[in-house]
Amino acid sequence: MQSRSSSRILAIVAVLLGAGLAAHVVFAQEATSSSFMTRDTTTNTFGGSGTSTSFSEVQSADQVGGGESTSTSFQMNSGVMYYDAFAPKQQQWRWYDDETDETPIVPFAGEDVAPSSISAGNMIKLRVSIAETGGVGANDLKFKLQYATSSDFSTGAHDVVEIGDCVAGSIWCYASGAGSDGSIITTKVLSDSDACSGSVGTGCGTHNTSGTSASTFTQTKNTVTEYEFTIQEAGSVANTVYFFRLVDTANDTSVPLASGASYPSLSSAGGTLSFSIDGLASATMTSGTTTTIDTTSTSVPFGSLLDGSSALGAQRLTVTTNAPQGYEIFSYATQGFVGTSDSEIPPVTGTNDSPVGWTTGCSLTSTGCYGYHTNESVLSGGSTRFAADDTYARFSTTTPDEVAYSTGPASDRSTDIVYKTEIHDQQIADAYSTNVVYIVVPTF
Repeated sequence: MQSRSSSRILAIVAVLLGAGLAAHVVFAQEATSSSFMTRDTTTNTFGGSGTSTSFSEVQSADQVGGGESTSTSFQMNSGVMYYDAFAPKQQQWRWYDDETDETPIVPFAGEDVAPSSISAGNMIKLRVSIAETGGVGANDLKFKLQYATSSDFSTGAHDVVEIGDCVAGSIWCYASGAGSDGSIITTKVLSDSDACSGSVGTGCGTHNTSGTSASTFTQTKNTVTEYEFTIQEAGSVANTVYFFRLVDTANDTSVPLASGASYPSLSSAGGTLSFSIDGLASATMTSGTTTTIDTTSTSVPFGSLLDGSSALGAQRLTVTTNAPQGYEIFSYATQGFVGTSDSEIPPVTGTNDSPVGWTTGCSLTSTGCYGYHTNESVLSGGSTRFAADDTYARFSTTTPDEVAYSTGPASDRSTDIVYKTEIHDQQIADAYSTNVVYIVVPTF
C-alpha cells in the first residue's frame, strides 16, 4: 500500500518537472481525518526557482522540523503551516455600581443578568471574561465597547464615546473609575475566569476607560481572561434595553459569543423629571442686577411703591431630568398686573420674541411698567435674545413663551427669572396682582 502511494506522489512530481517549474525532487501528500487536514507536506531542504509573466520565485525552503515549543510568554509552532489564529470568545459578564473601587463588590444583578433602571449620569463598571479558543495567544491586545438597542446588533452598533468627546446626549461614554486605562486588574470577580490575585495569573486582564488607547497586554492561548470597562450614562433613551459587545481593535472585528453566552445588557431608567421654584433673598446678585425684595417659591411681593420708584425680585427654577433631548420651560400670566378696581400696571413693550432694555420698554409717559427677564443665555434654536442682562419682556396672557432650555439631561440645572415693576405718578393707587404659570416639557 505504501509503495503505491509513493508511486502516485512521484508521478505527480514528474508532471511538474516536465513543466519546468522545479529543479529538485520534492515529496507532497495530503492527509485528512474527521478533525484535521494537512496539505503538501514538504521534506526537502531547499527548492529551486520559477518564473512566469506575473511573478518570480527566487528560492523556497520548508521547515526543518515539526513540533511546538512554549513558555509563559511566547509560543512557537512549526511543521505544516496551517496554524489556527487567536480566537477570542466572550463568556460571562456582570455589571457593578461601585466604580470607585478597583475591584468592584456591589453588583447591580447576578452574572449574565441585565440590571434595570440605570439612572441618568450613573457611572458603572462591566466585568467580562474572554476565552481564547484557537490555541494561539495575542500581543498588544485591546478591546473596545460598542452598544446597540438590538440583541444581535442588526440595527447598527455604536462605539462608546471617548471621555474627552462625551457631551449630553452621547448615550454611553467611557468614564474614569478606579483602575487606570490599560492597568492590570488585581482580582477577578467572575466565576469562569482563570486565577487572578494581586494582578498575577492568566485571568488578570486590563482596566479599560478608553476604546482607542494603545495596549501592550498579552492574552496567552487557551486562557479565560477577565476585562473591565468603566462607562457612564450620558443621555440614553428612557425604558430602553441596551446591548454591549467587545471589538478587537487590531482587526476591528467583534468578539463572538461562546456557546450559551449572551451579550452584556442593561435597561435605562424610566423618564424622570424634578422641578422646583425657590425664592431668592433681597441683595441677591443675578443677571447683572441686585434684587431689592425677598421672594418665596410662591410669591413675589413687591410691597408698597412710591411714585417714580421700582422694585426687583427673582425666583430660581431648578430641573433634574434624564430626558435625552433635554427640556424647555414655558411661562404665561393668567391676567395682566391688575388692581382690585380693574386698573392695571402696563407691561413693558418688549416681548419674549424681542425683549428690550428697561428704559426703552418702560416709557416715562406710561403710568407704570411690569416685565421679566430670564438669565437663560441660549434658548431653543440657538436664540440669544435674553443674553444681554438688561432685556425685559411682557408676560403673555394667551400663549406660553419659552424662558429656559436644555439640550440634554440635567441634574439640578437652574434658571433665574427676574421680575421688575415701576410706577409713575399717574398710576392709580391700588393693590395689584397676577399669577404666573410655569410649564416644564422634557423631551424623551
